[in-house]
Amino acid sequence: AMRRNQDLTLAQLAMAANAPMLIKAALVDGDPDVGVLPTGQVTGLIDAAPPVAEIVEGIVADARATLARLGVA
Repeated sequence: AMRRNQDLTLAQLAMAANAPMLIKAALVDGDPDVGVLPTGQVTGLIDAAPPVAEIVEGIVADARATLARLGVA
């Protein structure tokens, strides 16, 4: 439940009231330049964004190593 006395400014109240529309603009309408994309606290922990090819190569290498260890490959 929301507390009644949050000492919010008028700008903060307006942003909170518009949040559902801004999220819809980004997620449903596909316009992140107009809307906002909600993210969690984990975004502050991301310190690398390797290319997808590098990620896939790592997954394949791990799978091959696991299969070799199991005597399958």
